[in-house]
Amino acid sequence: MSEFILLQNLIYPSNELSLTMISLEEWSIVYTFGPDVKQYLQNQLTVDINKLPNNHHTICAHCNFNGKVWSTMRLFHYRDGYAYIQRKNISFLQIKEIKKYSIFSKIKFSILENMVLLGLSGLNVRSFLLKFFFEIPNKNCPVVHKNNITLLWYSKPSERFLLILSISDFEKFKNKINQKIFFNHSKQWLSLEIEAGFPIIDEICANKFTPQMINLDYLQAMSFDKGCYYGQEIISRIFFKNLNKYRLFFLISMEKITPKIGSIIETKINGKWFKIGFLLSIVNIKYEETYIQVILHKSIGIDNIFRIHGFKNIFFKKH
Repeated sequence: MSEFILLQNLIYPSNELSLTMISLEEWSIVYTFGPDVKQYLQNQLTVDINKLPNNHHTICAHCNFNGKVWSTMRLFHYRDGYAYIQRKNISFLQIKEIKKYSIFSKIKFSILENMVLLGLSGLNVRSFLLKFFFEIPNKNCPVVHKNNITLLWYSKPSERFLLILSISDFEKFKNKINQKIFFNHSKQWLSLEIEAGFPIIDEICANKFTPQMINLDYLQAMSFDKGCYYGQEIISRIFFKNLNKYRLFFLISMEKITPKIGSIIETKINGKWFKIGFLLSIVNIKYEETYIQVILHKSIGIDNIFRIHGFKNIFFKKH
């Protein structure tokens, strides 16, 4: 019989994580299909859809005409079309924007409310999954579809998996577990995404940053030779003329705080505090640590001390 240990208010760093099942209630899965789906996404997203193998997933972004990111997502082949996973609070707005020019295209978008997104990470996670699935994804085959269940493999910050399954399949899977396993909410997955360097774009930060500012060029989540897509002209000019002045960073503090997303990040230069960037995401780790994902001016040195505007005595260092 399974023994679930709830960790509702305690988030662990990846190197201390025991075998943990994670509810991804802060993420959603969007399914898109139709005869024109491939070409339509090719004209909308930052990656070359034609180069995405059937058994791989990729990070990418949906941008506006000015090259600013609406949403970051993880895209893969799904059923008769494609699916992508993104932050739930941006999904309604993002779908509204991506559908704007679909009136003459045979394509549909829908949030799959009836599917469960489940993360699995921590000690011996691969051995655990092999008890339930004959084939699980790996580096060479990061996406596996089997019996209406989809598994995605992530390599960073340590090996972990994302399962997409129906509510009934989730109940069956849960009832088969006969060992001790921790159960946690979305903030645990968020902390792993921050450690992995995946840029978190919530609704409050949508339409504000170019892909280069959130490291999508480093993450191979942009194509510069596939042809036109929304924002491509501006994005390419920034890239080829080296105009980008900001980068995504991961900062840590030994204090526990809860500032608002979008807050100003400051750094101390010659005894004075200056505005240097913006807060994208935050999660409190264990008892008193705080992880934050921020956009900073790329000239900032590794030894700089940072703080969030309004929290004068709480300081952060680069990870």
